[in-house]
Amino acid sequence: MASRTKQRYFKQSGVIPVYKGKVVLITARGSQRWITPKGSVEWELSAQDSAAKEALEEAGIKGQVFPEEIGTYTYEKMGGRYKVRLYFMEVTKLKENWDEKHFRKRKLFSPKQAIKKVVPATVSKIMATYFHENRHLIKKKKRKKSRKKKG
Repeated sequence: MASRTKQRYFKQSGVIPVYKGKVVLITARGSQRWITPKGSVEWELSAQDSAAKEALEEAGIKGQVFPEEIGTYTYEKMGGRYKVRLYFMEVTKLKENWDEKHFRKRKLFSPKQAIKKVVPATVSKIMATYFHENRHLIKKKKRKKSRKKKG
């Protein structure tokens, strides 16, 4: 009979950041894969505050992290297991200089593009579901009405 042991995970938190209707993605360190900012939950901070701190360090973004968790995913890296809690972040500022600017690229994508580009696939699914259910949070640019000239 196989023994059932509870798997232990390192706790992390991250954000799905949106700035003026665009999703802010960054590249992973050492690769060109597009990811969302995330990192370890520090013992003296809440998961949301840790996520905001990581977003500032990794992506140079500031804003409001919503209190409700919007999804979780797990992954393994270098023999460790990690569980990431994701939160929505309404970005209010994109800094020109930040801690990890020289290690990462930062780019704004439409929600549709971000869903296609982001890894891992579980984040893409969380993002797609969240954006579908919360369309009001993604403000679309208003199109100017064109006037036809009467000839």
